[in-house]
Amino acid sequence: MDAPKIIEKREKKLSKWLTVIERDLLFPDEVEKETYYSIRPYDYVSILAITDDQRIPLVKQYRPVLERESIEFPGGLIDTNESPEKTALRELREEAGLIASNVKSLGILSPDPGRLENRFHCFFSNNTKADPNLIIEKRINLIWVDFEELRKMVLDGRFCSSLQIALLALASLKGHIKNAYI
Repeated sequence: MDAPKIIEKREKKLSKWLTVIERDLLFPDEVEKETYYSIRPYDYVSILAITDDQRIPLVKQYRPVLERESIEFPGGLIDTNESPEKTALRELREEAGLIASNVKSLGILSPDPGRLENRFHCFFSNNTKADPNLIIEKRINLIWVDFEELRKMVLDGRFCSSLQIALLALASLKGHIKNAYI
């Protein structure tokens, strides 16, 4: 199938964090254009971190879009020129008070290819250590779980972000959490 022709593209910046894109497309063998909309937020980053004693930090915070609290891996937005890896390490430090000496990229996912233009950078670290000098970011409740508890949380819906579960699946599929019952 031939790709459609982009007749016109318009962008409207709604805020520092959000741009709406409007594209007028003409598909092959069509006479009338169709308009498609997408949203461009900043790229996301999250990290599945494991301590030496096999504990996993989870972040519980209020999400206005959901109008309730959500439980996730440490992470955030890449809203500077910082690399995805450095952002993951910074978020791990700010949200969980942990430092990792090595981080592995698990991959880059498309959060919603039908609507969103951003990417989701997934990271893993299995050698995290507590930073005694750091104070956890305000409005963050840190929860510590092991793999069995995380598994239960996924199955009963307490840990329910599709992107976070995708990160967990990538870590499992790539062999980083072999004996974790996930």
